[in-house]
Amino acid sequence: MSALPTQPRRTAARLLAGIVAVGALTGPAASLAAAGELRTAAPTAAERSARYAAAGWPTLKAGSKGTGVTALQYLLNSRGQSLTVDGAFGPTTTAKVKAFRKSQHLAADGIVGAGTWSKLVTTLRSGANGPAVKAAQTLLKARGQAVAVDGAFTAAVADRVKAFQKSAGLAADGVVGARTWAALLNGTPSGGNRAALAKQILGQKQITLATVHPGGKHAGSTARQNIIDTANGKGALTSPWGDKPNRRVALDPRMLNGLLKLRTQYGYRISVSEIVGGDHSGNSRHYAGIAFDITHINGRHVGSGAPHKQLMAACKKLGAQEVLGPGDAGHSRHVHCGWSR
Repeated sequence: MSALPTQPRRTAARLLAGIVAVGALTGPAASLAAAGELRTAAPTAAERSARYAAAGWPTLKAGSKGTGVTALQYLLNSRGQSLTVDGAFGPTTTAKVKAFRKSQHLAADGIVGAGTWSKLVTTLRSGANGPAVKAAQTLLKARGQAVAVDGAFTAAVADRVKAFQKSAGLAADGVVGARTWAALLNGTPSGGNRAALAKQILGQKQITLATVHPGGKHAGSTARQNIIDTANGKGALTSPWGDKPNRRVALDPRMLNGLLKLRTQYGYRISVSEIVGGDHSGNSRHYAGIAFDITHINGRHVGSGAPHKQLMAACKKLGAQEVLGPGDAGHSRHVHCGWSR
């Protein structure tokens, strides 16, 4: 495989003190200044939290599927919209998003990004109930926490929130605020915690991890065991017959996050045949813990009617730089998604 081109370095411009002062009048402060109500006080804790979370909000739009859309629909219902919760971002959801955005004086474009999420989410704690709690419970369950989606924020739910926050590197206070919402929706624990990501993958029933190899027998290096070992804080084991046998490899959080989001963001049901196990070329990304192979998509085998082109495009959007499938040598029956070294 050829080496990836080096990304050009980006040089940061030096900002003058006067420009920094002008920059302070952007965002929420700018709207206040326009109304003649500029505040000089420091932002509140809630404002700081919302700004911190803004970079982590996912973008959803028509055609999106999965638990993020399910949570979106519950949150829209909590804000007075009437929606059937089905996890599919169809025409009705688009119309309700437009209506909500219009009510919040946002451009009614039907796209859910940081501006929409920040208006939709609400701070939840023990004793809360309703559709917003169901949204949080749906996301907690998708992130591997054992909760029922019943709309009641009990002490047990607070414990599950704390467990998720701890895995995500957040303050474990059991309160679902902007930072926790963003981490739940984005599906990536802060700091790229590979163990937490692996646990979330194991909690996804629609991600099937192979327990056998196509070309040999070795229970310790199957795709499922690779993820189990990672969840337990160990390296994933390569197969004894591979080019780099019997090695423990740290799985890359980018790859794990990509695998998880194929389900939670794009809604695919997938079967993973290999991660670091199996037999690959000597310089394969598999042995570096940055690639996985998929054989089945939505119940159909790759090469026999599975929507492999769409999934390959999703892998690229999730950061994979080496994406191979039917039409590429040696990949007529599976899709390979690999991240940069």
